[in-house]
Amino acid sequence: MGQGSLHNATKTYFAQDGTVRTWWSPESPNDLLYDHFREQLRWVAEQVAWPGKQVLDLATGKGRFAIEYARHGADVQALDISGEMLRIASATAAEAGVQVRFGLGDAECLPFPDATFDVVSCMEAIMHLPDPASALREMVRVVKPNGIVLLSMTNRLRLAALARWPAETLRRLRPGGPGHPEIMWCYSIWEFRRLLADAGLEIEQIRGQGLLQATTRLPLGGGRRLPVIPRRLADWSFTHLEPPFRESPLMAVMGTIMVVCTPSA
Repeated sequence: MGQGSLHNATKTYFAQDGTVRTWWSPESPNDLLYDHFREQLRWVAEQVAWPGKQVLDLATGKGRFAIEYARHGADVQALDISGEMLRIASATAAEAGVQVRFGLGDAECLPFPDATFDVVSCMEAIMHLPDPASALREMVRVVKPNGIVLLSMTNRLRLAALARWPAETLRRLRPGGPGHPEIMWCYSIWEFRRLLADAGLEIEQIRGQGLLQATTRLPLGGGRRLPVIPRRLADWSFTHLEPPFRESPLMAVMGTIMVVCTPSA
């Protein structure tokens, strides 16, 4: 599949109804990574003095981060490629009693003038973009020179992915490829740093989280997967064992990497 076709197939998938909504529900207490995403939301909210800030939240999904920013007093514009997700986000914002301007938009081609926003946020989404370099350049273009860019990505070298590597490698080596559009490209912490530097972003703070995750599965064939880490153990580790190590070298094998960046001088 050519690069243009890849872009189109990926974006078509995310724009369709009944796709992301069926597998993305971190706001639910039943979700295996519920504690993970609550902590992520808490940490990101602490990184900025939000009142009065002009904020752009890209690939907003159900609006989890955009709504939190608005709760803290920010003036928030949020974009997503999926109309379905935007409808969910708008309803959730209304229930929360906050104002967020939701609109359709592509993170790789933003409809805003240069230096418009104090903060640009793209949380839990950069790994779903077929051209992350273009998206990052657009973020740098629309953020103010003294502004902040908040990002997170799924770590390619996370411990939770180790069990899947053999089966995933075999799947990709089969003739004809994986048989469905690629929707996720994970990066190591070093690859992520290089992407940011190439786009003109300097990391001010970096943090990992998710060392042991209940989502770790061992493929057994025939679509069956064996859970490796019980949720109770994963939740206990997340709350009691992991916190002192989130800004240590051990973050290199944690599930998610989060960064606070500023445009390079």
